[in-house]
Amino acid sequence: MQQGLLFSLFLSLLFAWTPASAVEVSSTSQQKLLQDNQLQQKVSELVDLAIKDDIDALSFAVERISLPQQEAARFLLLQHLEQHQVSLSENLFQFVEKQKNIVPVYQVLEKGQGYEFSVPAFDYIAIAHRLTKQWKKDQSVVSFMLKAEGGELNLQDWLTGPDYLVQQREDLLLSEFVHLSDKVQHQLVKQLTDVKVVSWLPSSTVMVKMAQVTGYAPLYKLLWLMRADFYVEQELERLAQRGDDFSIQQIMLAADNPRLATNALQCLVKIPKPFSNEVKQFLVKRLENSADAPIVAQALAEQGYQPWLKELLNNNRRVESQAILQVLTP
Repeated sequence: MQQGLLFSLFLSLLFAWTPASAVEVSSTSQQKLLQDNQLQQKVSELVDLAIKDDIDALSFAVERISLPQQEAARFLLLQHLEQHQVSLSENLFQFVEKQKNIVPVYQVLEKGQGYEFSVPAFDYIAIAHRLTKQWKKDQSVVSFMLKAEGGELNLQDWLTGPDYLVQQREDLLLSEFVHLSDKVQHQLVKQLTDVKVVSWLPSSTVMVKMAQVTGYAPLYKLLWLMRADFYVEQELERLAQRGDDFSIQQIMLAADNPRLATNALQCLVKIPKPFSNEVKQFLVKRLENSADAPIVAQALAEQGYQPWLKELLNNNRRVESQAILQVLTP
């Protein structure tokens, strides 16, 4: 006990505090304080108060700790909450929020090749920012889930507003849509597919996500009518990799959109299995079209279908022979 008191006295002298300016300490002194057994015990008591949600007692207990131990205690307390993913109550959130406004006194000097700068010795403010940011995110998720499951979420209203807010809500929908019940997923999708005149649709990222999760054909039909972009084209690639009957059907439907036709036809040809009669008929029809024939012929040739192209060239007078000959000519 006497050694502990002497060590605390040593620290108090070592970290002599000047309110008007920051106090620089060594990394060694910083680590000694963080590893002090008495401080560790005190932090354990603070954690208990935090978990019990006794915030008045917690605030009082922290204020009673002398500097520099107080700053170290704030740091270790918040570090524990973060590392153990402690769920913050409203009161505990307010306590953590206040820590962001308490200016740290003690600094350590960090040196590198050609530079040096001071950083907080006990950076509880950075942890407080992360904790409060995560809390707000968690609250948004809870609010979204309750609203959706309660049948109170109107997608058009919810995804309309300032760009920053729409982006936040889209990110939330992208991460949480899969966790909604099947019933609610279907209800949200029907908000888009059951309208007589489509005057609004979410972004392609949202449309792709909802289509992937639900596998709802009417939603894909709307997706293929949208402007072609990276996310829509990626979905075509994903469907081609799956290569099941549903995916193949969707790729063929996507090819009806002139802006998606090239990508869709190339994806269709790349599917690694023998073509069904339906797919063959679809490709032959495209080879009969002067706009699509060069794309389809080139894609088929690249995938090793030259024998089939030669067969079509000899037996089907309706195909665009020039487009086929161009890819067959050495």
